Amino acid sequence: MKRLLLHIGIILIPVLIIADARASIGYAVEAINMCVYMIVPTLFPFFVCSGLLIYSGFCERMAKLFRFCMMPLFRVSPVGSSAFVLGIISGYPLGAATAGELFQNGYLTKTEAQRLLAFCNNSGPLFILGSVGIAMYSKIHYGVILYVIHILSAITVGIIMSFYRRNDYTAPKTVMTSPERSPGEIFSIALQNAISTMLTVCGAVIFFSIISRLVLALLPLNNGLMSLAAGICEFVTGTSMIASLDINIAKKLIMTAFVIGFAGFSVHLQVMAVISRYRLSIAPYLIGKLLHGIIAAVYTMLYLHFFPITETVFAPAGVSRQALLSKSFSISSAYEITAVLAVALLGLILAFAAKKKNASQSL
Repeated sequence: MKRLLLHIGIILIPVLIIADARASIGYAVEAINMCVYMIVPTLFPFFVCSGLLIYSGFCERMAKLFRFCMMPLFRVSPVGSSAFVLGIISGYPLGAATAGELFQNGYLTKTEAQRLLAFCNNSGPLFILGSVGIAMYSKIHYGVILYVIHILSAITVGIIMSFYRRNDYTAPKTVMTSPERSPGEIFSIALQNAISTMLTVCGAVIFFSIISRLVLALLPLNNGLMSLAAGICEFVTGTSMIASLDINIAKKLIMTAFVIGFAGFSVHLQVMAVISRYRLSIAPYLIGKLLHGIIAAVYTMLYLHFFPITETVFAPAGVSRQALLSKSFSISSAYEITAVLAVALLGLILAFAAKKKNASQSL
């Protein structure tokens, strides 16, 4: 039955595309522009940095810093902290890609990797502070609220998912060592993996953007439900549509928190494409993202109950939403450059310290 439904869906997809070819081409062009101007510039440097950190042995050092909380709270080996930290710094789907690489390199057991997937793949500040706070609501304060709630919700999901197969074997507490590689070899491996992952992500975004928008166009939904449905399918489009609704700001923020937490099926498809090579179950991840969306909405509701916002938020007159989004990413690019430089500088410092320590030991 599953295979039959799959075949029916595969047949219906080209039928939908051919039935409205002009709209399909337009959606494809928009998705390609999103990849070229937004996804690749904001994610590719972090994909490379993630690989450099993993294959240079940085994860073992980070594990020492987070040993006090990763295993007691999340039932995940401390090395998994690198996936969580990179996930909340850079955004979807780097957390999932990092968790998969940690599992592939033997740092995590399969159960630990699946637990980690449920809460490490999160939206980064580049989108929440820049696109949502600055561009969509013209109030970075709202972006800060949503980002803090987003992280707290991810931590809550991680604690809940620690009970997933709780009695299963977990990796020993001993720190694993990375094989000795030259800087050139490390960079080559990280670059190849980043390019492969980036192509996978962009392909998933383009394909799902076309299909989801064609399907949504056929549904008789009002503006509110259409915006929420769009967010469930593709969270960037959905958050933009929610921000433009003619409803009070509290409802907008609650809906936005849910959509960003859930991430949308477009991101889930990216994650499925990225982790398929590792043969990890997608079910814990999907459960975790649904919980994340619900918990984020509840936390936002509680926050607004105690700290109500009564002002109405409008986009600046005479400025298109596309221009606002472009402006937000220009402003947020300073964050990206700073983050990448900080990671690179930290890596160089640690590499120099390790080299100095080895030299002193040899003497």
